[in-house]
Amino acid sequence: MISGERGTPMAGATPEETFSLARAAMERGDWEGVFACLDADNLRRIGDNSIGRFVAGGEGAADAFVARCGEHGVPREPVAALHSSLRQMAESMRAARASTPDPATMMERSRLHQQNVAAYRDAVKSILKSAPDLPRFVAALERAIGGGSVSTRLFTGEVVEDVQINGTKAWGVRRGPNGFREDVGFVRKKGVWYVRLFGTRPK
Repeated sequence: MISGERGTPMAGATPEETFSLARAAMERGDWEGVFACLDADNLRRIGDNSIGRFVAGGEGAADAFVARCGEHGVPREPVAALHSSLRQMAESMRAARASTPDPATMMERSRLHQQNVAAYRDAVKSILKSAPDLPRFVAALERAIGGGSVSTRLFTGEVVEDVQINGTKAWGVRRGPNGFREDVGFVRKKGVWYVRLFGTRPK
């Protein structure tokens, strides 16, 4: 196992080691350990989903989200941008749904709403990008919403076999209980291998 500059446990020096670390972390309920083994693109996708669930949870969930951001060193600016974009999205949605006989007005309202949605997407990306320790931040979000973005049984009781490495990428086969079988990807960055959950093995 390799550790980062801040002492945060990271993934392994081989795909097999990384998978073993991720499995052991999940089996002991260690979200930070699991997410430290995942590729950053996966983490951002999981984090995006978690933020969306906070947004849908109302004012109380929003306050909890802001608190998690503060605890994990996320700068105030992207968080403020997220709040602003949500407020503008709500306003432009109401306007877009309002009846109007003028097609030009309808098109303009739709265009404005699309801009506000894009601003929201940009704010989410900025929040995830600015988190000093992305695995810990995403783990905290997942824990706060009670899980759901990733199965709590992920990797449990599984082994990885038939790993084939091609440069900085690799593919293997996850095998688990009851005949479970599924391809799993890996990517190497700075000498460390990370699991890539999402994707399709090249043919």
